[in-house]
Amino acid sequence: MARFAFHLLDPNTRRRLARFGKIRRAKWSLFLLIGIFVLSLLANMVANDRPLLVKANGKFYFPVFRFYPESEFTGSEINARPRYKELEKTPLFEENRENWMLWPLVPYGPEESLSADQIEIDPTLTLTFYPEDQLAAVDLDATLTIRRSRGAAGYYGEGAELALRGKALGSGGVEVPESIREGIARRFENEAAPAVAAVNGDGIDFSLSDFTPGRAAPRLVRVAMERRADDGAAERAVLSPEMKFLGDPPAVWETLSEETRNAVLAVAEKALHVPQEPFSLSTTEGKLSVRFDRETVEFPFRPVKGHALGLDNSGRDVGVRILYATRTALLFGILLVLFTYAIGIFLGAVQGYFGGRIDILGQRLTEVWESMPFLLIMILLSSIYGRSFLLLGFVYGIFNWIGISYYIRAEFLRLRKLPFVEAAKVMGIGRWKIMFSHIFPNALVPIITFFPFPLVGAIFMLTALDYLGFGLPPGTPSWGNLLDQGQSQAYAWWLTLYPSLALFLVSLLGIFIGEGVRAAFDPRTDSKLE
Repeated sequence: MARFAFHLLDPNTRRRLARFGKIRRAKWSLFLLIGIFVLSLLANMVANDRPLLVKANGKFYFPVFRFYPESEFTGSEINARPRYKELEKTPLFEENRENWMLWPLVPYGPEESLSADQIEIDPTLTLTFYPEDQLAAVDLDATLTIRRSRGAAGYYGEGAELALRGKALGSGGVEVPESIREGIARRFENEAAPAVAAVNGDGIDFSLSDFTPGRAAPRLVRVAMERRADDGAAERAVLSPEMKFLGDPPAVWETLSEETRNAVLAVAEKALHVPQEPFSLSTTEGKLSVRFDRETVEFPFRPVKGHALGLDNSGRDVGVRILYATRTALLFGILLVLFTYAIGIFLGAVQGYFGGRIDILGQRLTEVWESMPFLLIMILLSSIYGRSFLLLGFVYGIFNWIGISYYIRAEFLRLRKLPFVEAAKVMGIGRWKIMFSHIFPNALVPIITFFPFPLVGAIFMLTALDYLGFGLPPGTPSWGNLLDQGQSQAYAWWLTLYPSLALFLVSLLGIFIGEGVRAAFDPRTDSKLE
């Protein structure tokens, strides 16, 4: 059938189509874009929160194509659209196997907002090990042996608090600055000494208060120690429900004793079910706290099982919205381009055919109209009249016809003096019939070759206006709306990545098709595009 239709075309058109078929990039881009468009047109059949087919009470229903009130199924007086997923859980369907529902491949709609308990996630737990500020004081005798300590375990390792008594201040790898040692010696010699402060190589601040000599030298001297926490030194790790690290354990984990590890895991196991307070522990690197963060579902939420592209800030499936947004973008782009082409072709044809004063006046008016700022006018009208498909299409149409009008005007100026036009005039054929029955079919080359490019431009414009908040009405699935959500919630990378990929893919395919069509309709047979 396709070959028969192909042979009905004139030889010149067949040659152009044959040239287009040899450009593989353009040909396969066309097939892929058509497949995407057809899939988007069938979006209601692919992804929907309404079943494709329902059998209830011995009857068949088609909710995807037709509205049915809830009273149709339950016999109640409620005439609103039923929530089919809840209806399926009622005894009407659960207790009677003859009643059933056939759902689409993806049982979620573009406007269906899911609740947190509908999202299935693995109950993982994030452990955050972060250092704390440490303050300690040790009382020393004349041999720098520790006799009493408060909070010094963090400098000597876990479990050291009870074993510090009898140890020298500089033991355990703790370096004591020389100025502190001299200050301690002067105090034990009962000499007047000012306050002293110094920092060792590990970042520990040592300090001694000022000293006034007494009748006898002091038996003990107190040294204060302080270490400020490094805010950027926090380490994170994720635990599975089986208390196994998903990935490599944090470096600090290797420094903990088996007993401390078991204590941390015991608290973590409880934290999977009940929130727990941070757990404190001491290491040779200082005092640490462990925070237990159980993952909770808060929208927007990352990709999970059943929602491979994630959910937006209202709990709607991003993949479903991208599918419906693709249909919106392609239909909108095609309709807008057809609308602008209709205006541009008519005005360009009138200027090119009649010429003279009509052409000059039309060109001057076109130049004035072209200088008006489309985006500012669109924003102004949207602010006054609200966002609507008709307003957006109308404003876009009356501002974007200029480009094609120039090409049609040039074609009509070239063709109007050819013999076949003169012959039509001699035969008494009317002007309008000559313009659109004789000249116009011979002026289709610029229309066909440039069509993919304004289509891509219209899709980009729609996405940009939706991103700025001046496009389609709120709630309409669109790539721009998802990108806007992604900007305001930068951590939700899926709201930026996937709509951008969809926009990029459709635009790239359109450009490849446009290049191929331009090459196929190029009168030069030695086109450089391969």
